Amino acid sequence: MGLDNSLELSTDLKPAQALRLMAEKFGLEWGDDAHLLGPAVWVSAIESDQDFKLMIEEAFHFRPDLSVGFRLDPNSGEYEEGNRIMLRATMFLLEHGRDGVLLFNGEHIVLQRLSGHLVLNEDSKNWTDGLRLENEIRLPHEKRPLPSPLL
Repeated sequence: MGLDNSLELSTDLKPAQALRLMAEKFGLEWGDDAHLLGPAVWVSAIESDQDFKLMIEEAFHFRPDLSVGFRLDPNSGEYEEGNRIMLRATMFLLEHGRDGVLLFNGEHIVLQRLSGHLVLNEDSKNWTDGLRLENEIRLPHEKRPLPSPLL
């Protein structure tokens, strides 16, 4: 069973562009035309559908253009590396976007960047297992609880 995370991002990037950038930057392999594979991680990208855009806009006050899915295999010996790739890819894609939110299981906030302000959800401890965040996140940020408006 995989752990599903999704980055909902307001950006001008198209799904194919986002995948190509991540493949180049992080050395991910193409599984097929729409998916990338890496250590313990499977990555996809799609344009957000209209109903989902409206739901995110109502909850977070921005309209996502792109949804990047990260499926992690927690039973893999490379889980920490897959988690690290997800975090690095999220930070990288946020540089190519405006606002964004990384969600676990479509509703729990892992992190969000709204109006240029990056916040890590300090209540989401399990996603940081094995990561030294000070080495991974170089952007100014704060850590605080982020209750989800989607629950």
